[in-house]
Amino acid sequence: MTNESPIRFTLGDNTNVIVKKVTNNKYDFELIFSNGSRRTFMWTYGITAGLKKGKGKRDALMAEAVNKFSTIQK
Repeated sequence: MTNESPIRFTLGDNTNVIVKKVTNNKYDFELIFSNGSRRTFMWTYGITAGLKKGKGKRDALMAEAVNKFSTIQK
């Protein structure tokens, strides 16, 4: 991925994902749900501890987005 072009893909539940590189090994994810609402999060390559939502529960959509992105990057 280059700095100027984001990567786009779709998750299993039809959530669209746009990933933009922010800095070396740091990425901005935008999840666009089928109802039009959006959620964003930042992820640093190699760190999975931040993939949690309120009350410390693991966020499955965030994890799926990062996993799919990681396989695309290889």
